[in-house]
Amino acid sequence: MTRQWSPPMTSDGSFNKLFVPHGRFEAYVDGRLIISQVTGPWNKELIDAWAKALHPLAKAVSADGPHVGIAIIHGSMLCPPDALVGLRKVVSYSVRHMDNIGHAIVADSSVEGRGLLAQTFARIYEGLVPYCLFDNLPAAKSWGQQLLRECMEKRAIGKP
Repeated sequence: MTRQWSPPMTSDGSFNKLFVPHGRFEAYVDGRLIISQVTGPWNKELIDAWAKALHPLAKAVSADGPHVGIAIIHGSMLCPPDALVGLRKVVSYSVRHMDNIGHAIVADSSVEGRGLLAQTFARIYEGLVPYCLFDNLPAAKSWGQQLLRECMEKRAIGKP
């Protein structure tokens, strides 16, 4: 199943006429990985639209086990502070309610703001879920699959 950005809507489902999402995204499921292709720069409104679109995907995947999120960033990682706050809230919700056990960001050296924001993004996930920044998707997928294997092994023997 693939989800794409829809018209600008607020979290209550009404149209937001003042601020429209900047940036774009597409998301799909690959096994127990939920992969988002995100083109920035983006704003909080795009984070809201992304969260709304991914909710049914995460709900379906988490119905029978954990998942790992991977965001592949194109263009720019730059965004305003309220978008970062919104992202942390979305991640926190997905960890508490959607069995999200890890998140990776893929951003190669051509992505604007990668070096500047690498530590900022690490702080978003700090204390919530394992996180790693990668240059390429195969490395991120390998990391995510390893997290999933470890989680399933722990759950099989009854460890949290």
